[in-house]
Amino acid sequence: MGARNGKIRGSEGLKVELSMPKQLGGDGGDGKTNPEELFAACYGSCFQGAMNLSAKQMGITMPAKPEDNLVETTLHMVGDLSKFDLGVRVDMLVKVRGVKKDDMDKLIEKTRETCPYSRAIKGNVTTNITVEEAL
Repeated sequence: MGARNGKIRGSEGLKVELSMPKQLGGDGGDGKTNPEELFAACYGSCFQGAMNLSAKQMGITMPAKPEDNLVETTLHMVGDLSKFDLGVRVDMLVKVRGVKKDDMDKLIEKTRETCPYSRAIKGNVTTNITVEEAL
């Protein structure tokens, strides 16, 4: 309720204050978020879960420690704000320790096919994925 300057309340206890993002000319706000930031967080989380499930199905052993298996997702607004002709681009950085590059390449492709968010936005949102060895 309240659109970009309102609040979100979820059935599982989620309570979030919204603010217009600085990228769209708003104030942002400490402790506040926006739909784009929420989308990036949810997409990254979903992708990581699908990646771990796909790895298991492919016989690829993923690291047990959370810090050795990270997905960082950033959403960028693209287009012409003056005409309100906007879209989004997602940049995803995947950091995994101890998995061969060849296996990671196959895993990322499989995950793109199985992640519900990836499937939902296919053909509509550019997603750039970079893979690094976790340090």
